Amino acid sequence: MFEITFSDVSDGQGFFSAVLRFIIIFTDSKTDFYTTILKIPGTASFRKANSKSGGNNEIFEAVANVASIHKHECDFYSEIASILDIPIPKVYKTVELTSEHEGCIHMEDLTILGKTMSYFESVNLTQIKCLIQKLAHMHKRLLETDESKWKNKFMKHRKGFSEITTFFGDLVEPFLQKCKRREAFEPFLEKYRKFAFNKDYMIYVHQQSYQDFGLKSVIVHGDIKSGNILFAIDSHGDLQNEIAAIIDWQVLREGSPMYDLAYFLAHNADGVVRRQAETFAIEYYYKCLVKEFNGDETKVPYTIEQLQKDYNYVFLTQAFFIPFLAVFMFNGIECKIKNQEIKDAFFDFITLKSIHAFEDADRLLTKEMKDVFEKYNY
Repeated sequence: MFEITFSDVSDGQGFFSAVLRFIIIFTDSKTDFYTTILKIPGTASFRKANSKSGGNNEIFEAVANVASIHKHECDFYSEIASILDIPIPKVYKTVELTSEHEGCIHMEDLTILGKTMSYFESVNLTQIKCLIQKLAHMHKRLLETDESKWKNKFMKHRKGFSEITTFFGDLVEPFLQKCKRREAFEPFLEKYRKFAFNKDYMIYVHQQSYQDFGLKSVIVHGDIKSGNILFAIDSHGDLQNEIAAIIDWQVLREGSPMYDLAYFLAHNADGVVRRQAETFAIEYYYKCLVKEFNGDETKVPYTIEQLQKDYNYVFLTQAFFIPFLAVFMFNGIECKIKNQEIKDAFFDFITLKSIHAFEDADRLLTKEMKDVFEKYNY
């Protein structure tokens, strides 16, 4: 005989799926139990958070076809996950979502090995190095693998945020009201609103810029924020620096080797940590890639200069969206936070992080990337 209980462990961040942890307790034993995870596609969490944000459901869900996104992740686990050789959940079975039946991904329970961080916490420099090591290893595996196994198979999400820029545009005013620093943001928004929400620039960076810079494509996670990374925990349940697993491969695609790094630093590090990381991150990635190729630098198909240039292009696709994504993310976790002072501190954190990102975007667009601003500011 056994008893089954379950709980949602997505912590308010599973906007296009419910992540349920099942505990099976065998009643004839006080110590014998089994845990597992079911990931079930759906938009209930998204709609709940969005109802508080002022965002447009129709715009977002018009491009976020849940069945298609779920199939994309199922294909990832069945076709190329093993190639990457990085920490990801072991998947036992995938079931596609159709009009006839529910979809799901049945996977191992990694909550006993790691925890995620919220959008309102910053990673540290050592955690950043750990992620860079994983990215370099993943990219090396792809670069040495027969391209026919993955090339041109994951193209669905190559427009990135471009299809939902209007959705983020709707969140500008809610953010300005909540952050209480309107005067700090309005000059930037007045100058860069057209550029920030320019779909053509978004599409160019996601699909073409890295190729123009001579960079070979890789598989990109596409949403590698800290809520999709399980950092290892110690025996007390406290976060460590090592990565236990990278999860949520729903929007993976083929793209730039710098996309995940720029996305990760923009969304997961506060301004102080990100700026410190940017002084070494790209060179460190390059050194890790050389090490992956057993020290043979001739096998690395990139230069640091190429990587830096494309990093800057990708950063500009994310920098202006940080505060507006924060509004949405905040509404997903706000109900779980009872202390008003903590809520205020969370939003103060994201406000300063956003100011730093806007300042750095402004520096790029008024100096070395001034021509890019002039080309796409319409």
